[in-house]
Amino acid sequence: MARKCLLIYNPFSGNDSTTEVELLEMAKVKLSDFEVELWKTTGEHDESKILAKYEEFKPDLVMIGGGDGTVKLVAKCLHRKQTPLCVLPLGSANGLAKCLGINDIVDSWEAVRDFDIHPIDAIDINGELCLHLADFGINANLIQKFEQEESRGMLGYVKNSFSEIFGTEAKSFRLTIAEKAIELRAKMIVIANGDQYGTGAIVNCKGLMDDGKFEIIALNPETVEDYIRMTMAFFKGDLDQVEGIKTWAVEECQLLNPEGAEFQIDGEMMGTVESITAKIQKHAFQFLVGKSFAACHTSSD
Repeated sequence: MARKCLLIYNPFSGNDSTTEVELLEMAKVKLSDFEVELWKTTGEHDESKILAKYEEFKPDLVMIGGGDGTVKLVAKCLHRKQTPLCVLPLGSANGLAKCLGINDIVDSWEAVRDFDIHPIDAIDINGELCLHLADFGINANLIQKFEQEESRGMLGYVKNSFSEIFGTEAKSFRLTIAEKAIELRAKMIVIANGDQYGTGAIVNCKGLMDDGKFEIIALNPETVEDYIRMTMAFFKGDLDQVEGIKTWAVEECQLLNPEGAEFQIDGEMMGTVESITAKIQKHAFQFLVGKSFAACHTSSD
């Protein structure tokens, strides 16, 4: 009996020109060993509908065609189901897919062919699921502008970046790790499970998505030279070598945000939350990964 693949597709995701018909035709060729069923999100009651479809179809593989938001939506619905998930990166930036070693659709089909299943951690942040990156400050402000202008694609993001980077004031935070409080001033604080943003900027140089820890990264560039060094380090992958960047690897932490910095999780604005509690969920999901995926190769619990 053929294995089953449920292909969940967001037709409104990003700027990808792949049509539903083209995607289904590719899937039938690339997934010739699977019975494939395509299901589209609508934005209305998707969570309950996805779970109902999953229980009805009982797939052996779930492929997710969309951006980070679509992947998070499906993962949230199928939390702890242990059915392998594979991302088809059809969003604007696809940062999570890149962290999983999947840079384009070709990588997705190769991941299915190789069927390299890897356990992936998640972070629980105030009861919200975080698969990729959450942050306070500069990037969250950019995402908010991006949404308000109803822009799509990388151009809309980059357009606002320069004024935001140089216009953001440092804010106060209190980070608590194992009952030890640390006072911080920063323009951006990242809670990182993945290593990079969809732009390719590597913010979490030594972070791994399967090691049972996540990283807290505080950035507070003050001069033009600081910004230049930070930007170069993002793309060289050596941000941890830049003076003034502070990083902690933790399993759990609390963070107070008394000055109301904007906060986002996996590209979704969460507003100006007063505080967060973040805790790792080790090996919460099973993802198919690409060849460039960085793993710690620990055994599953």
